[in-house]
Amino acid sequence: MTDAKEQAVLTERRDQVFWITINRPDRNNAMNDHVTGGIADGLRAAQADDRVRAVVLTGAGEKVFCAGGDLSPQPDGSPFKTEPSRPQLKLTDMFEAFEACTLPIIARVNGHALGGGFGLVCATDLAVGVKGARLGTPEVGVGLFPMTILPYMLRVLPRRKVLELCMCGTPWSAERAFDEGLLNAVAEPGDLDAVLDELLADIVKRSPTAIRLGKTAFHAVQDMPIREAQQYTQLMLPIMAGTDDGKEGFAAFQQKRDPDWPNS
Repeated sequence: MTDAKEQAVLTERRDQVFWITINRPDRNNAMNDHVTGGIADGLRAAQADDRVRAVVLTGAGEKVFCAGGDLSPQPDGSPFKTEPSRPQLKLTDMFEAFEACTLPIIARVNGHALGGGFGLVCATDLAVGVKGARLGTPEVGVGLFPMTILPYMLRVLPRRKVLELCMCGTPWSAERAFDEGLLNAVAEPGDLDAVLDELLADIVKRSPTAIRLGKTAFHAVQDMPIREAQQYTQLMLPIMAGTDDGKEGFAAFQQKRDPDWPNS
């Protein structure tokens, strides 16, 4: 019998790209412990595979990327199962896997991204969305607030936009999400994969070492005071220049040729 986690999340390596698909279309790809655990496992598997250059996160079907947390009620009427002696949610474990992954993670927003699904879009590095998708945080309408995804929302969007989303609960169109800087591109339904492929092609031909070290540095400095960030980045630059990729990139530039990345 197939494990429930494996059914809830499908993973597949397609050449140099590792795909993670939330596979609960009958539940609007809503997240439960199997989904969050499956995404975390997929990110760790991609990170451990030297052949992988990028990760794509998407949802099954053509209507919904992820509708957020599965609000099936617990016996006490609450939508969340909690254990006071172990307060950390599985959702938090998943977001820690996002933080640990040094590969570029791209959200393929094939439909609505709401609540926790909106948080997934914010947690990825890049995102492309389909026209007709709605993106937002409607939790206030059911007496909740998007607590666990706030840290990611605040890293992607201005403070007042975050509060507008959280307090009003009105979702954005894909076009507005693009205008606000949440999405890198918006595509017609039939063109979504072509737009995604173009973005992936640009990524996988670049230095994998530079991207891994650069993403690590990006995450490190985003919460540093400016002086600490300057000290960190001035140390990172010569380290990157001394890598095999750094040496090959400089040689290729001098010789006016395309680089042949040693670590690709």
